[in-house]
Formats: sequence, structure tokens, C-alpha cells
Amino acid sequence: MASVNGLAYLGFEVSRMDAWHALLTDVLGFAAAGTDPDGTRAYRMDENARRVILRQGPSDDVAFMGWQVDSRPALDEMAARLGSAGIAVARGTASEAAARAVEAFIAFSDPDGIRVELCASPKLGAEPFRPSAIASGFVTGDQGMGHVLIGAAARERSERFYRDLLGLKLTDYVETVRAGRPLNATFLHANPRHHSIALAEGAMAKKLHHFMMEVRAIDDVGQAFDRCQDAGVPIVRTIGRHENDQMISFYAATPSGFAFEVGWGGRRIDDRTWKPTLWHKASEWGHRAPAAS
Repeated sequence: MASVNGLAYLGFEVSRMDAWHALLTDVLGFAAAGTDPDGTRAYRMDENARRVILRQGPSDDVAFMGWQVDSRPALDEMAARLGSAGIAVARGTASEAAARAVEAFIAFSDPDGIRVELCASPKLGAEPFRPSAIASGFVTGDQGMGHVLIGAAARERSERFYRDLLGLKLTDYVETVRAGRPLNATFLHANPRHHSIALAEGAMAKKLHHFMMEVRAIDDVGQAFDRCQDAGVPIVRTIGRHENDQMISFYAATPSGFAFEVGWGGRRIDDRTWKPTLWHKASEWGHRAPAAS
């Protein structure tokens, strides 16, 4: 059965394009990958031609999530499966596919109204990618570009959607209380990365809570943390280690208000031996809200 194999790209609608450009290039070490005639800007974090796509707009939230499948036949199989389940599926136009630097894609909405795209054959950049601010580079390749945490009004419904229709596999659950509020989340994986998507139940200010980028050296976590503070990027959670995926990371705010996570050392999943677990702590240590100044 065809399934998604990783997070391929993310599209954001943002009101502060220049602030985003500075964050991605100066703080996170992405490379600008061109501006389209409509003003859309694209950025690289590895050999793929486009990983983050920014378009001007007022929502300041995720505009679309792109997930990769193995081939055009797999894409057609997924489209048929979604259609059979009563999901309205649209085919991306040639110009839309070019804006995402993929051969082809389909688009539909998840149970919470987030636009999901499945793509085949992402294109590589014309030049080799040379990391700037992140000296070690990002962990991507067969693990995709990272992970996302999104809000889910009905967590079990969203879990069925992503597992049954898109083929993601259950990693584990976290059910705890953080800052006096319940935190109940489902973690799903598409490849050996501990999770490619997490579904958090309850009201959130944005559709997207955060997106995560994993680096290859722990020093790059600390140096990115310093650069955020030097550049005035608000810290959301200090450096800490998560209990379930063992990632050492921190969280900071994007110019759109949702967060990003920079981490190192995430757990890898072997489906032959992995057993899903219910965790009752989000972090072993750290990940504290910064002290008020």
C-alpha cells in the first residue's frame, strides 16, 4: 500500500516577509532559492530545491504541508484511496508544481482544514547546498525535512485520517499537564524519524504549533539558541530534552507567532521492534518558559 515517506516542504502565509527572510537565512542558515513572479519566496535547507515557501498574506499560519510519496503511480494510488473515502482531491497545476519544485502533486484538506499536499519527485537545487549558520547541516534525506505539530479538534479522528489514508504509523502518545493546561498528543512516523507529525488536542492560536529542524551536531543547537537571543527572536522554551523522542532542543517564535524547534539527537524508530508507549511527561529536563525580564 502506498504511503507518505516524509515531510517534503512547508508553505506559510506570512505578513512580515523580510523578518522571515532574516530568520531563515541569518539565524537558521537556510539559503534563499528564488522569488516567483507573484512574490512567493522559497528557501533551501539541503540539496532539495525548495523546503520552505513563503507567500504574502494576513493569516500568519501554515498554508500547506507537502508530503512525499515514492512515485507518480503511488501518487495516483493515494488519490484514488482518498477519493474512495470521500475526500475531495485536486491535482496541482504545472505552475503550482513548479512553485513547489516537484514533478506533480495532489491537494486536499485534513479533518481540521489544513491543506495537505502529496508530491512526487522533488527537484534538487541547481547548486550544491552549503550550510551557513548551521555548520553541521540538517538531518533530512530519507527522514524528510523534519516534523510538525498541529492542532486537532478531535485527536482520534485526525489519527485515523493520517494513519488509514496517508499510511503514517503510530509512534506513541503523550498525556500530561503543562503550564496548568492539559497536553494530549499523538505522535506518528513516516520513516525512522521518531515522528514526522504530532497531533495535539485542544484549542491553539494557530493551526500550526511548531515545525522542527534537526541538526547534526549538538553545538549547533546551542549556537542557534545564542543567535536567536542576539537577534531578538523570542525564546518560547529553553533548551531541554524530550522524554519520548529524546531530542535535545529549544523553541523560539517565528515572525508569524507560531514556533520553530531546533534539535539534535532524536530517537530513531525500527518498526520491527518498536512498541508504542504512553508517556506522562513532555520533557525529562529543561524546555522551560523563559523567565520574565
